[in-house]
Amino acid sequence: MTALLSLLKNIQNHSQQLIDCLQQEKLALNNNQLDKLNEISSEKQVLLDQLNQLDKQRAASSANENFNDFITNSNNQPLIKQWALTRQTISECRHLNEVNGRIINKRSQINQDIISILSGRNEQPDETYNAKGNQSAQASLLGGIEA
Repeated sequence: MTALLSLLKNIQNHSQQLIDCLQQEKLALNNNQLDKLNEISSEKQVLLDQLNQLDKQRAASSANENFNDFITNSNNQPLIKQWALTRQTISECRHLNEVNGRIINKRSQINQDIISILSGRNEQPDETYNAKGNQSAQASLLGGIEA
C-alpha cells in the first residue's frame, strides 16, 4: 500500500502543478499575452500526459474494482486521506480548466463577431467558421483563409 500512497501523492503533486499552470493560463488570457499562452500550453500538455500515465498506473492498482471502493475497503487511513486530497485537487483542475475554456470560447465568439462585422455579413459568426475553425459557408469574403 505504500507504493499506492506514493503514487497518489505523485498524482496530487502533478495536479497541483497543473493548477499552477491553469492559473498562469488564466492570467495570460486576461492580459492578452499570446506568446506566454504558447509556453503554458506546452507545459500544460506535458503535465496532462504525465497525469494520464499516472492515472493508468492508479487504475491498474485496483484490479478491475471500483477505485473508490478499493480505497475505502483498504481501511488504510493515510491512503483514504490522500485519495480525498487527490480527488479535491483534480476537481479544482477541472474547474479551472472549465473557466479557462469559457474565457477562450468567449474570446472566440468576439473574434467571430468582428469577422462578421468586417465582412459586412449579418449572419451568425458560426456560419463563417465552425467549431473546428473551418469555414462552414463558401460565401465568406475572407476567401478561404485559414487560421
